[in-house]
Parts: sequence; structure tokens; C-alpha cells
Amino acid sequence: MRTILHIDFNSYFATVEQQANPRLRGKPVGVTGGDRFKRTVLGAASVEAKKFGVKTGMRIPEALKLCPRLILVKGDSYKYLESTKRFLNILKDYSPYVEVFSIDEVFLELRNFSWGPVRSQPQKCPRSLPFAAGSFWGAPLPATPAKNYPLSPLETALDIKRRISEEVGEWVKCSIGISYNRRMAKLAGSLYKPDGLVVIADEEGARFILDRVELDEICGIGFAIKKRLNNMGVFSFKDLRKVPLEALLASFKSYGKVLFDLSRGIDETSVLPFYEKEEVKSVGHRYTIDHDTKDLAEIKQVLLKLVELIAKRLRTKKLVGKTVSIWVRKPHLRGEVIAKPVAHLGGEFAHPRGELGGGGFQGAGMQATIAFTDSGMEIFNGAWKSFLKIWDGSEIRMVGVSVSNLKPKNPENLTFLEDKLRIEKLTKIMDEVNNRYGDFTLQRGVLLGSRKVKRMPNPFLADYRFKI
Repeated sequence: MRTILHIDFNSYFATVEQQANPRLRGKPVGVTGGDRFKRTVLGAASVEAKKFGVKTGMRIPEALKLCPRLILVKGDSYKYLESTKRFLNILKDYSPYVEVFSIDEVFLELRNFSWGPVRSQPQKCPRSLPFAAGSFWGAPLPATPAKNYPLSPLETALDIKRRISEEVGEWVKCSIGISYNRRMAKLAGSLYKPDGLVVIADEEGARFILDRVELDEICGIGFAIKKRLNNMGVFSFKDLRKVPLEALLASFKSYGKVLFDLSRGIDETSVLPFYEKEEVKSVGHRYTIDHDTKDLAEIKQVLLKLVELIAKRLRTKKLVGKTVSIWVRKPHLRGEVIAKPVAHLGGEFAHPRGELGGGGFQGAGMQATIAFTDSGMEIFNGAWKSFLKIWDGSEIRMVGVSVSNLKPKNPENLTFLEDKLRIEKLTKIMDEVNNRYGDFTLQRGVLLGSRKVKRMPNPFLADYRFKI
């Protein structure tokens, strides 16, 4: 029998900082991606900060109004990566099937295990859910199980929690969802935080839960898809189960089958071990400007720096891409983007949690198809055309861009004109200098005097390969 655990750290960046610095423990902490005194957004908020209404992705001035005693800490991505490596070292002792979904989120697949006893009532425990036994129940936290027999999925989850406390840090907590497939395990893990443990054991339990949550509370339905479903008169999973498969296929093409299965608690996707996850799906960056702006020249400089960083990473990985995606956020919005579907640019795309970070970001955006390239200027041209299509002239705060539809760079991928070869040689020299002395030591003249754009601590590791 296949059983999947979804392990999601609670307020990860913040709790790692609290573990590293005992003076921060028990206090409201916000992790920032840049200058903590400027108007950037929070990369993470501690459990204590969330009690005041502070949320990940919130602007710092807004967070300080809600919680004047909020302690701001500059993020340290290497510290978080090292913590994740220690955690992965723990998980590989239980199963070789470990998939890194993000820096603070992992799937673990157990095969040929029994569920173990399902009690008639959960034992009394601060982390138990008030549901009767059966197909959905909250798990108590008993003593550490013995080591002389195979652990059941529930016992495995409890043992993982114990070892995280002992080997990663007692202040670092996680919520674990256990189920018969990936999506239901992820849903179970989201139901009780922090430090929760929830089991959805079968499709009966899945339907019970699905009928009590919002459409976009499950991975796979973001802002754009939810809006389209609402336009069809679908506002719940109970409604979604009433829609014929043919109607969903007509509206969503092949993704209609995913939605059809999802409403029934069905998901056949398998866990892909992190050591096998060689293929990079996309390369991207986002940047939160420290003030609201509608200055096209400033936005253009920020976007150009972002695509130069992306292009350099593509060249380092010897990849080329042909799909350029761009999204922007207004200063007064969270969880939305400015977007107007334009057919020839590829329509809509969704980021269920935000492709490259940013506090529950989800929405519609724009894509442009270009010739396969690793050139910053070619990527920029595609991104800029898309930006001009979606921008309504109002102030913006955040800009993000990514390149996907990737493949290895081979001579047949590229058009070799004399000018192109000359540019490639210059780009190679620029990369060598910047690799040695730092990003943008050599840069295009148009970027001279522009603001510094650095890589922020990023919880969504689309192209990071763990080595443990």
C-alpha cells in the first residue's frame, strides 16, 4: 500500500532564526529579504507575530502597525538551506522516496506499510483534532515508538517530529499530513498548524474534508482557475463533482481531468526523489521595490537586471528557454496581480503559492514565446512587451520574471549569425568577470547607477539540487 507524508515546516525562516538565536524565542519575529528599514515585504513571520495578524508577504510598515514590537531579522538563505539538509538526512532513514517541494516542504512516500490501528477516539492532546475516528482523524502524540519493529505511517510521522526536535532544533516545528496520495497529504498537513498531525486515510475521508474547504485551499487550484470555476457556477468541491468530465475538458483541456479527479480525492502523481530531480523546470527572479513606482525607466532597469541574473543562471546551467513569464503586484494588493489575458501572449498561468516566493502570491499573469535563448536582451524584449500589455499605468511594488520551457543548449538550438557570435563572446567574458568579482561588476551601460538587485532568500527552489 502506498502512503504519503507531507511535511511542512511552520514559519520556517523565522523559527530557524529563533533556533539560532535564543533571544528571539517566544518573541514576534519577521524575516526580511533586504534592508530591514525600507518598505520591503516579510519573507516569513514567526508564530508569535502571526497572532497579531502579521503574515508572510506583508509590507513591513503594515506589519509594524499591527505589531510594533516586531523584531526584524535579515534573511540568511544559507542558514535555511543547511537546516533543510539536516532535515533531509533524517528523512532518508525512513524511505528513499523523498521529494523536495520547496525549502520548507517535503513529500515522503512509504511503500508496503500498514496504517496501524485507527482509534475509536483521538486521545486528549493539544495537537489532536476534535474528529471521531474513521477515515479522517487527528493524531495524538504518544511516547517514542520502539525501534525493534517496522514503523507504521503514523509512528513514522511521530518519530520524524521527535528527531527534528533533537537533531534540527526544538524550536523548529512541522505539521505533517498523512494520506493515500500527494494532494490529500498536502491538504491534511494544512488543516492543523502549528505542529499538527492529521490523517486522511481514504476517499471517504477526502470527500468529507473537501466539502468543508474552499476551492483554492488545495494545491492545483489558484486564483485564475478558481475564478473560471466560479464563472461556471462552481463554488465548492461538491459543485465540482457535479460537472461532467466532458464539460471540464472543454473548458480546461487536459487539466479538466485533474480537476475532475481532484474533486474526488484522486491523484496518481508519484513522489520524485530529490536526488533524481535533475531537470530544471524554470529559472526566475522577483524583486520587491522599496517604494511604490510608476516610473517606466526605473521599472525597466529593475526588469533588465532581473533578466540578466536569469540569463547568467541559464548559461551556467547550459540551458536555453523559450517561454518568458512576467507578473507584477500593486502596492495595496496581496495575493493578486495586474493582468489582462492577451491571446497571442499565451493567456493565463497560475502560481498556487508563488513560483519564486512572496507570501501566498497567486494569480494570473502573462507569457510570451520567444526563440530558444540564453540572452538577457532577448529575454528582456519578450518580458517588456508582456509588461506593457498588462500594466495599467498605476504604481507597482513587485516585479517578477521567469523563463521556462527549457532544454540543453546545443548548436542546433541557436541561430549563428556573426553579430550573435560576437555578443556570445562578450557575454562569456562578462560572466567570467562577474563570477569572480560579483554580479554586475561588468554590466550594460544602461544599468549604470541603477539600484542593486540581489537574490533574496527564496523558499521555492525550482532549480536547487540538494547534496547531502
